[in-house]
Amino acid sequence: MPRRITDECISTGSCVEECPVDCISEGEEIYVIDEDACIDCGACQVVCPVDAIIEV
Repeated sequence: MPRRITDECISTGSCVEECPVDCISEGEEIYVIDEDACIDCGACQVVCPVDAIIEV
């Protein structure tokens, strides 16, 4: 399952650096995951300081 970033995101950007397929980009208010490109590795979820990344 791909992952999604919730409104709890505080835009630290730590998830972007960890994504091996570069599917995370900066949105207007929070970061966004391209669910079609996500390979469900979980690397982003582990480094999120506020647990704003969930499985969908």
